[in-house]
Amino acid sequence: MSTDMHLSASEPPASGGFSLPRFPVRWAVESAAAERIFSRLLWLLVPLQYYVVTHIGRGFSPNDLIPAVLLSLISVVVIFVLSCAAAWLASPLDETRDDSWTGRVRMWVVALMICTAAGYLLLALSLVATHVAIDHGVRIYGDLVTDRLMWLLRICGLSRETIESLDLPLLAWANLIYSFAALLVIALVHRALRRGAASPSSTQEPGMISVGVVVAVVMTVANSLATMD
Repeated sequence: MSTDMHLSASEPPASGGFSLPRFPVRWAVESAAAERIFSRLLWLLVPLQYYVVTHIGRGFSPNDLIPAVLLSLISVVVIFVLSCAAAWLASPLDETRDDSWTGRVRMWVVALMICTAAGYLLLALSLVATHVAIDHGVRIYGDLVTDRLMWLLRICGLSRETIESLDLPLLAWANLIYSFAALLVIALVHRALRRGAASPSSTQEPGMISVGVVVAVVMTVANSLATMD
């Protein structure tokens, strides 16, 4: 037996330990054409957020076009700032890789924008379903997720006054559910459109859990500002 064979046989196997899933963002930035297409599609966030903040309870009036659009643009700026911060925190302390930080920023911006747009799409669809149900005499509070959360709290014995005082926690939990539901939909779409075997995740791709939490925070803050008296 040769020395090379002995050394290869003694090497430990490739790491197969558990690792948290990463957001599949490389397919959106793997080419200049794909990145241009996604950068245009991501501006759908503005009309989606406008619909949500003008249809949620105590939200903007449909005539409040400027405040609603301004809120959407501020959300985009906040996403970019958070992406820079997250990329800086996640970047390895390696001075020899000058493109590490910029690559991570691109990954985070696209991931957060895609997930935020998907989260608002699900929330908008929920509001549409809510309005249709109300028109048919079904009593629903807020959106479908918030209504079910309030139903669970009532089952736990909380009074109506106590539940109504939990507006912000209910909003935060509902947005967390929407953001992680959006992650699930994105993962399923990516798997359906993927050709061939899955490629290994890149270390520059953000973690899905981190993306979901950040998106939930962005949605909660934006929706809270829209419903402020």
